[in-house]
Order: sequence, then structure tokens, then C-alpha cells
Amino acid sequence: MPRRWLAALAAALIAGSAWSAEDRAATFRCSARGGRDWREYRSKHFFLDTDGSLLQADLLLKRLETMEAMVLQALLGEQAEIPGRVRVIAFSSPSDFSELSGSQRVAGYFITGQFGEPTIVLPFSGLDTEPEVVAHELAHHISWHLFPRQPRWFAEGLAYFVQTVAREEQIEPATGTHLVRGERNLSGGVGMMPRDFMAWLNVTRVAPMKDLLDWQGREDAAAPRYNLSSWLLYHWLWNNRSKQFSQYQSRLSDAADPMVAWQSAFPEFDPAKPGALAKLDEALEQYSHSARYAFYKVSARGDATFTDAPLSSADVHLYLLGARHEKPADGQAVAELDEALREDPAQPVAIAWRARLAGTSPLPTLRQAAPVHPRDWRVWLLIGQAITDADDKAEKEAALRKAVALNPDSAAAQNALAWMLAKGKKAKEALPFANRAVDLAPWDPAAIDTLAAVAADLGQCEQAMVLQHRALEMLDPKLSSADAFRQRLGDYEGRCRKAESGKGTESPAAR
Repeated sequence: MPRRWLAALAAALIAGSAWSAEDRAATFRCSARGGRDWREYRSKHFFLDTDGSLLQADLLLKRLETMEAMVLQALLGEQAEIPGRVRVIAFSSPSDFSELSGSQRVAGYFITGQFGEPTIVLPFSGLDTEPEVVAHELAHHISWHLFPRQPRWFAEGLAYFVQTVAREEQIEPATGTHLVRGERNLSGGVGMMPRDFMAWLNVTRVAPMKDLLDWQGREDAAAPRYNLSSWLLYHWLWNNRSKQFSQYQSRLSDAADPMVAWQSAFPEFDPAKPGALAKLDEALEQYSHSARYAFYKVSARGDATFTDAPLSSADVHLYLLGARHEKPADGQAVAELDEALREDPAQPVAIAWRARLAGTSPLPTLRQAAPVHPRDWRVWLLIGQAITDADDKAEKEAALRKAVALNPDSAAAQNALAWMLAKGKKAKEALPFANRAVDLAPWDPAAIDTLAAVAADLGQCEQAMVLQHRALEMLDPKLSSADAFRQRLGDYEGRCRKAESGKGTESPAAR
């Protein structure tokens, strides 16, 4: 998942920021240098890392868990278990957050963390300022678990449709009294028009449906138009083609090809039929000026019980270094990593990151760090990743199994173990770990690629092809791994042809 700003026009705000990376690095102080102490709070669906007070953490977790429950209620009509947790890094000081983000005028942002975990970065005031955009990102996160294949218009339309559950009311509905400062009551409204869209409707025409259906999510000056059009299309289908729209969503939940699902659910709007999308263009243009958008309300409460533990200053350095919206320069990263290692010479992430920048192997130092932090799953995952195929495979497997055992909710650990087992021709052993990795991170093409390899080795070539197509759809084509993904897809296609002709199958291609 890409790093996304949780506020409109954020790109322009970043461009106007006067902060430099060096300025931001120079002003932040960890607890080891007299800064505030950090703690990690764990609720049912969130890790909250913060230097705020216990009261602030309690209130934030209650709001986040309630928001999560409302998004689930809006999407499913009931509560369901979503595996894994979202990490939230929250600053008590807005200025400290500004130093990290590079802007003093954004509410927060969404990133993929150091081990692929979804992460929201914000000041405590950010959820007060822009609660809907936090709900928008939670809707994106949850929707991947419900719809493994999503065209971009659907993903954005759904998130905008659902985010208004977090719109806050200033009046308590039951009594009609004004809420006191610090209290928050979420409206629970689903399908209401997002606040920014009213202004956009006055100056923006609906994007042509052909372009919208083909939209890949490019973030540029046209993005507001496509975001608005995505919401309008989603809302129009929900309001005017509800039965067909349910069928379409059911097919997406089964990981069907999005265009095939569209053509099956909406044959009258088949892009292959001349003039079909022109009718949808006309309907959406009229709908955009109707100013009457039906919505409904949901109500839900989340479980906000939590445990907490202190965060070491070395861990705080690593979390904040990885959470910077702008990738840190190598010199800045080295300075932060060296400080973290002075505070804890056995900090595994700092060891691995510092070695990568130096172009050396972290393995000897990680092996020394393991007895110091034997319960830290990260040290075992990093050891497993650092051991090459030419090294001790038994040690590699043992390290990865320890990482999975210590943190079964790590998609990165599950996927690393599954891939090693798959390459070792142990597909049956790999299958539960590969499935778990995809359950935890259905947006991760690497996890889907691994599951495809396992399926192929088990002789399920059709399933392997479907999974590999899905992985390729989600992968940035500019990445160096794209060629290997395409090569494996060709291999699976060849196996299917051979299976059909009775010639058997071959072993999976090596990564």
C-alpha cells in the first residue's frame, strides 16, 4: 500500500513546507536525550505507539476501535473478525508530528511499515481535525480483506462512501444536549457526501466512465476528479442498481477478474458494446447535479480494552525513522541508526538497516543480538532473511519458525517461511503459512505470489494462474521483481497446458 496523505491537497501542502530533513532530524529528542517517554498500547485491532498520556491513549483507542466497528458495520451489516492489527504512531505534540511529516498543515498520513504492516501516523489533534480521512484509510484496509481484487474506482468509491461514519456530531442525539469538550459522538452516516465534494461538484465534471473504469490510481492533478467520480459511480450503483451491484461485489469477494465481474453484473454497461458507457456517462452527469443522495446510519461500539508496555528509545528511533513520509537521506538515516545502536547495540532492525547502507552482511551481528533479545520476533525474521540458500538452511528455517511462533500476526514472517518451504519442495507444509500471510496482508503481491507458487507445486495450476494474475495486477510494473512474476505466470500457464494434454507438471520456478 502506498503512502497516502490523510488530507485534501496534501501534495501542494508538502511542496510549500519550509522544513528540511536535516531540520527535522535535529529537533526531535528521544527519551534517552531528555525527550518524552514512549509506550505501546495494544487493543483488539490496533498497536498505538505514543508519547502521549494514558488518558490520551485511552480516548484515542476508544475512538479508533469504535470507528473500526462502524466501518465494519457499514460494509457488512455485522461485526466480523479482521486478522492482524493496524499500527498507529501518535504524537502528543503537533510540532513533533510536523517535523516528521514535513508539513504543518496535514492531519496525518498512511504508510506501509518496516515489515509491511499498515501504519497511520498522526498527532492526537489529527483525529479531531480530520476524523473522516482516518475512517477512509481504515475502510481501505478492511476492504482488502473483503474484496481481494479491486479496481481503483471501486476502492476509492467504497472508502469515500463509508468514511462519513466518522463525521462527528456536536449534539447528543438521545438528549439533544451539546457535547462537552473532549467527548465525541460519531454520526454513523454511510453514503453522505464527503465535505470536499460539494465544492468539487461546482467546478468539476464527472470523468468519462471508460477512463474511470481503466483508472490505475495515478496521483496527479486529475486525482480529485477521479475520486469524486468514483464516489458518484459507487453511490449511483448502490442507489439505482443495488441487486446488480451486490452481485458485482460478490464476484469481487471471490477474487474474480474485475472487468469480467463488471460485464457479468452490468451487461448494459459493457465497455465492449458501442455506446453502452455513454448511457452511464449521462446518468452519472445527471446524478451529480441531483443534490439528493440517500444515506443510512449504522451504530456500533468497539472493544477498547488494552494492555501497554514501555518502548525503548532505540525502538522509537526506528519507528520514527521508518515512518517519515519523505524517505530519509542516507546520511540522516545513518545518524539516526547509529544513535539507536548506541542506546541498544543489539537493536535488530537498526543492525540490519545499518548493514544494508554499508553494503555488508548483518548476519554475524544479528546472531550476537539474538541472545540479548530472544523474544523479539524481528531478530529471528532478519536472521532468516539474511541467511542465503548457500548457507545453513536448517538455521534459516529454525529462525523463521521462531519468528512466526513469536508473532503469528506478522505477514512478513509467515510469507518468508512459506516461501522457503515452497522452494524446498515442501508445499504441503508451506500452505498454511502462505494462506495466513495472504489473510493478514491481502494487498501484498509478494504474499499472493508465494501462495501461487504453493498452489502450482500442489498441482493446482488454474488456481496458481488466478493468484499470479492477481499478484501482477497489484505489483508496480517498474519494480525489478515484475519480470520474475511474469516468468512464473508463464510457467503456470505452461503447466496447465501440459496437464490438459496429460503430460504432467513440473516443479515451481525458483525466485
